[in-house]
Amino acid sequence: MSEEERQLKKANSRLPGITLLQLIYQQKAYEGDAKDHEFSGTSMREHWASGHEDTKRSLKRREWIKMPENGMGIVIHDVHREAE
Repeated sequence: MSEEERQLKKANSRLPGITLLQLIYQQKAYEGDAKDHEFSGTSMREHWASGHEDTKRSLKRREWIKMPENGMGIVIHDVHREAE
């Protein structure tokens, strides 16, 4: 490890731990390229319901909403990327 890397690591060790829960809409197979400009009432309710379910699934993972251990820095969780 270079001296510059050691100094950066030392400086960053004083930063608080942060936990992020990512909530990224997962495109449905039938949406195709329309998801970026389809804002009908039906599609918006479907997107909101999907976000609501993702939020509930994320918050059920109690270990995800704890503060990270010292020295962990930023911890990111995504319900679509990690096994339940």
